[in-house]
Amino acid sequence: MGRPIDKYFLGATGGSPATIPVRAKVEGTAEFEGFIKNQKGSQKFTVSNDGGTVEGVCYLVNKVTGLADAECAIVGQATGENVAIQKITAHKAVGFNGTVYSWAVADDSTESLIILTAL
Repeated sequence: MGRPIDKYFLGATGGSPATIPVRAKVEGTAEFEGFIKNQKGSQKFTVSNDGGTVEGVCYLVNKVTGLADAECAIVGQATGENVAIQKITAHKAVGFNGTVYSWAVADDSTESLIILTAL
C-alpha cells in the first residue's frame, strides 16, 4: 500500500481534529456523506456514515453523485475548484485530472474539507 494515511485523519467528520470526508454507497443503501474507518489501499477504504449505522468497503471513482454499490468519492478543493481524488496516501493525493497534490484537512464547523496544493 505504500504510505497509508495517518489514523489521525480517519474517523467521524465535523469534529476536532478534522478528518477526511467521503461520499459513498455500499450495497443496499442510498448514497451518504460519511468518513473513512480504515484504509485498505490507496484507492480502497472501509467507510461509514456519520451515524455509524452503515459500513462497507468501497473504491474511489471519478464521480460525486450517481455512485454504484462499493463506490466512493473524495473531493478536495484546489484554488477554488473541486477535484475528484483518484489516489491518496500519507502525503500526496492524485486527482483524476492527473495532477499531484499535497493535502491537508480543515473543518470550518459546518463541514470537513480537503485542501489541495498542486506540486
